[in-house]
Amino acid sequence: MPLDQQTQALIDQMKQAGFKPASQIPIEESRAGLTQMAVTMAGPKVDVYASEDRHIAGPGGDIPVRIYRHAAQIKGQVAPAVLFFHGGGMYLGDLETHDHVCRFLCRHAGIIVIAVDYALAPENKFPAGLEDCYAALRWVAENGAEIGVDADHLALVGDSAGGTLVVSCCLLAKQKGGPKVAFQVVVYPALSMTDGEEFPSRIKYGSGDYFISVDDFAFFRDLYLNDPEKEVRDPLVSPIYADNYRDLPPALVITAGYDTCLDESILYADRLAADGVAVTYKCFEQTIHPFFLFDGVIDAGKEGQKLVADTIKNFFGTE
Repeated sequence: MPLDQQTQALIDQMKQAGFKPASQIPIEESRAGLTQMAVTMAGPKVDVYASEDRHIAGPGGDIPVRIYRHAAQIKGQVAPAVLFFHGGGMYLGDLETHDHVCRFLCRHAGIIVIAVDYALAPENKFPAGLEDCYAALRWVAENGAEIGVDADHLALVGDSAGGTLVVSCCLLAKQKGGPKVAFQVVVYPALSMTDGEEFPSRIKYGSGDYFISVDDFAFFRDLYLNDPEKEVRDPLVSPIYADNYRDLPPALVITAGYDTCLDESILYADRLAADGVAVTYKCFEQTIHPFFLFDGVIDAGKEGQKLVADTIKNFFGTE
């Protein structure tokens, strides 16, 4: 199927504006650029009952988090929650770039959302970001009553690199015997930090014409890893190389038809099912990798966010 008109228009606009590969842009410029794109291409922010910024203790220092609440809670009342890990190639993104997504999920799923501002590369190499995400998972599990969260009804949600961290965090929780994750949502996750020659979509859509190139993956890898050759196939870095996915939480896997990460996402969904994990797979056939974030200019982004919210709402039975 061809690209939808909105996605094609976005690609044409980016080309006319002189869009450059990630590897050709200074890091701070890239960070500012993602923030600007997230703001200008996001749909309207929905209102939530309340939001609160705070810091929690992490292995490398305090971790900023933002807690979104859909309704008032009386003391002692708990509700299901989402722990949200933002995308950005392990070196971009923050609480602001994905604020509109978290607000939408909070409001439309009727659920508490806790966004995690994990440590970024290259200032903080692997496993710093993952350890922050796991520390946040433990913090929610251990402090659920204090923050109004039902720790037995906790989902992990992430897009792109955030999706990678969701799967890695599920694997890490499995290794360590907890905490429990009830559900996982991964949106076009990058499940391999290799060049991914075994995945045809990496080559087919990796020219740079569809937002992310094969060269970008090499750039991300060098920023993120201490020793790329040694660490690249570690399942906590590249979760697609895990031996099995038995006992991982039920999953929603979302992909894009013109995404370099398409084939590894399909493989993840297939392997989850083969290992007895309940999984729902959805591909938005006519769009590209960042559509979920750019819901203001690509309707598929709105549809993707609604699918995530509706799936979580149905899973937890929220109102």
